[in-house]
Amino acid sequence: MFENFTFETFAPHVGTEFHVRLPQGNLPLTLVSAQPGIQAMLTGQRRLGFSLIFRGPPQIYLPANSYDIAHPRLGLLKMMFICPVIAPVDPSTGRPMPGNHYEAIFN
Repeated sequence: MFENFTFETFAPHVGTEFHVRLPQGNLPLTLVSAQPGIQAMLTGQRRLGFSLIFRGPPQIYLPANSYDIAHPRLGLLKMMFICPVIAPVDPSTGRPMPGNHYEAIFN
């Protein structure tokens, strides 16, 4: 499924809300960054890797794991692996951005 996704798939959705499907309900995550990566060789094809940073509410922490994540335009992204990361710095304040942050890497 994810082999068809590229940086260009997600870049227009920065600032939009995704929903992690959990047994107790959906957890909203905002896509705060999509960054292109480096070229990688995958089964003989060149593909540009990329990473996504999501921000979630501070009161709920997700451990590194694969989750079903839904988006109104992209549909259901089954078993996307995300892991917690240190919060990016807000350039206007020089302080870490609030909330819990997670990264998904595609290569």
